[in-house]
Order: sequence, then C-alpha cells, then structure tokens
Amino acid sequence: MEDFMFRKVSITLLSAVVIASGISAVPASAAAKISNGTACAKVNATTSVAGYKYKCAKNPLVKNAKLTWLSAECLIAVGQFQAAVKAQADLANVSEQTATLDAEYTAAAAALASTTAAYDKARTQVIQFQATMNASTVAADKQKLAGAISKLANAVLVLSASKTKLSAQVKDLEAKKALLLSAPGQLKTNAADAKASANLLCAKGF
Repeated sequence: MEDFMFRKVSITLLSAVVIASGISAVPASAAAKISNGTACAKVNATTSVAGYKYKCAKNPLVKNAKLTWLSAECLIAVGQFQAAVKAQADLANVSEQTATLDAEYTAAAAALASTTAAYDKARTQVIQFQATMNASTVAADKQKLAGAISKLANAVLVLSASKTKLSAQVKDLEAKKALLLSAPGQLKTNAADAKASANLLCAKGF
C-alpha cells in the first residue's frame, strides 16, 4: 500500500514538473523568427534561415534605423538603389555638356561639308580630265593629263576616307546628344525602379 501511494505521489509530482516545464518553455519557442526587420544586436553578424542568408545591419531605406536582420536579397537591392542615386548625382550639368557637343557637332558637320565638296570636285575633275585625255592626239598632253588624273584619283581616295570618318563622327555626336538629353529622365526612372525593388525585397517579415 505504501509502495502504491509513493508511486502515485511520484507520478503526480512528475506531471507537475512536465506541465511547469512546458509553461516555462513557451517564451523560448515563441521567440521572434529571423526575417527582415527582426531586431538584432551585433552589427555585421550573419545567419542563415531555411537557406536564406541574413545580416545584422541598419536599413538605409529607413530613417533613424536600428539594427535589424536584412536578407542578402534586400542588401543587394539597396546597393543597386544607392548606385542609381549616385549615377543621378554624378550627372554633370546637362546644358553645359549639350553646348560642348553642339560645338563639336558644328565643327564636324562643317568639315564633312567641306570634305564632301572637295570630294565631288575631285571626281568631276577626274571625269573631265579623262575626257580631255581621250580626245587629245598629242602624246605629251596625254601624258600630262594622265599624271593629273593619277593625282586626282589619289585625292579622291583620301577625301572618300575622310568623308566616311567625318560622317561617322557626326552620327556619333548626334547619338551622344540624344542620349545625354534623355539621361536625366532615364536615371530618374532607374532610381525609382531600384527603390521599388528594394522596398519590396526589404519588406518586414520577408
């Protein structure tokens, strides 16, 4: 009988301990799960949860931010946003750059026009000299015209190469100016898109 009573009391005490232990364990199991926005204590500490990497840092997107866990994806997105903002800040005065390009374009266009005119004139002279040479019956005149035609032909080749180069330069300057004029708007859009992505990937609980 005493043995039975001892076992009964022991079971009762054991049950009480188990229940008490279960109650005391609730706060531990209910500890905050690591995710974006969860408070952390040691700056630059890292951890992994279910294959996702987190770092303890202050979120640059939050004013007066405190140390919280931030996912690797969040940090990458923030870096991209910061780079986009820097690109905006680094863009020099557009009007000054446009003026410089306009001056270069004017000079290149004038050189192209002059070279084109010289090229056309040289070609015309070659045709005229060839006709004169073919019509001439004097050997000395033919020889002289042949020499002139040879020089003009070389001039045509040089002018043709210069014309091609200047034409490409003019087109390049036109493209640069168009790109420059569109740069502020494009950089603003890039920054807005990068910020939207960062806000999404840094959302609390992600």
